Amino acid sequence: MSRILQRMDQARMTGLHRRLAWAAGLGIFLDGYDLVIIGVALVQLHSLWHLASNQIGWLGSAALAGSFVGALAGGRIADRLGRKAIYLIDLATFFVAAMLCGLSWNIASLVIFRFLLGVGIGADYPLSATYMAEFIPSRKRGAVITWAFGLWMVGAIIAGLVGYVFLYDPANGWRWMFILGALPALLVVYLRGTLPESPRWYLRHNRPEAAAAVVARLDPTITPDQMERILAQEKTALTQKKMPLGHLFKPPYLRATLLVCLPWFIMDAVGYYLTVYAPLVLSHLGFRTHHSQVLGSAILNASFIIGYVPLALWVDRIGRIWPQILGFLGSGAALLAVALAAQPGTDAVSPAGPVFSGSLLAIIFGSMLASQIANSFGPGSTTYLLAAEVYPTDLRATGHGFATAFSRLGAVISTFFLPAVAHHMGTPHFLMLLAVLSAFGGVLTWLFRMETARRPLEQEETVAARSAPTAKPT
Repeated sequence: MSRILQRMDQARMTGLHRRLAWAAGLGIFLDGYDLVIIGVALVQLHSLWHLASNQIGWLGSAALAGSFVGALAGGRIADRLGRKAIYLIDLATFFVAAMLCGLSWNIASLVIFRFLLGVGIGADYPLSATYMAEFIPSRKRGAVITWAFGLWMVGAIIAGLVGYVFLYDPANGWRWMFILGALPALLVVYLRGTLPESPRWYLRHNRPEAAAAVVARLDPTITPDQMERILAQEKTALTQKKMPLGHLFKPPYLRATLLVCLPWFIMDAVGYYLTVYAPLVLSHLGFRTHHSQVLGSAILNASFIIGYVPLALWVDRIGRIWPQILGFLGSGAALLAVALAAQPGTDAVSPAGPVFSGSLLAIIFGSMLASQIANSFGPGSTTYLLAAEVYPTDLRATGHGFATAFSRLGAVISTFFLPAVAHHMGTPHFLMLLAVLSAFGGVLTWLFRMETARRPLEQEETVAARSAPTAKPT
């Protein structure tokens, strides 16, 4: 292993490490806010613009489709031109698009602006994950990335609260929901303005002196004499042929690609439907008023913390694989409980929708909470984390970008096509389908499992040494 990277991997956490994590995490916060706020805004836009079901699908999926494009392009650019090459451009795209969303004049303009906003979000996803993974010491990497990724749900929670407040402005509240989401982007641009390039990327592009200068900032205990000796002993191969995207689908990287793509696809297909359309789902489960639907959605989002905090505390001890498997299975079991409790004929049905007793509503909502908590303890965070750890430096952002884009296909299917499927099947039977999909995510994780906890990131070596199945941690 490179002596430069060894010193970086063994360094203590410093203020620069924390600023790096905040700069990445706040970008994820913006993703959480703006991909969830559309579900709240739809409560107003549905009646203001008299939206049909297919138009709701377009609005719900536009940003996710843009995220697919941004993730593919952003990850590849980051591996070729550097992590900082698009670290500010993606936020500028996001800021402008979010402001334009608030100024939209019809459904077509809002769909276009939401797509552009998604491009910025999608480009930032693989870059933020790669950036954190390449700087944080291995013993803390899982915890820091998990804590930072948890800001996604903070953004989602704030989106619910902001949306709840602006429901009292039925004519223009939806505009302010979008505009307020743009303002934090200015803080993120400021935080990222002086951040360094990744030392790992510098080494892969024959710039060891630049890499050493960054490591000296990360580890202030290194003296100039020590750094000179480290540079003199540097034996790492500094250049190689660029790896094309096709390497993701060949041994030894194919197993890693299957692990990070397939479960994440399922997690997004299930999770985005339940998050983006949470107010509408709750309306089909007996919540009668707009305010109860939005407030219930905000509570569901806030429950993410209950599973997320233990994961962040333990993920570097128990690993990534078992929390992901248990999270998938637990979420599926809870969704099955919701479906059984909400079966037609369980209680009464009125022209406005189902009417459940208070105790049955409590069971339904409690099971929805359990599903969210299980997801937050596992795949809601681990899918993002694993994709940043299983590839070498020359493929890391590309691989994470592809996994993000592939997961967004699941999200687009979820938000565009699944509302019609849910309408055809009925909410209880549709939730049974989501329960089965969630359980299948646990099965796929087991089949392609690769544990990455507390291990150094690959620089130019392959992942072959880590491709064997891992035993359950003790």
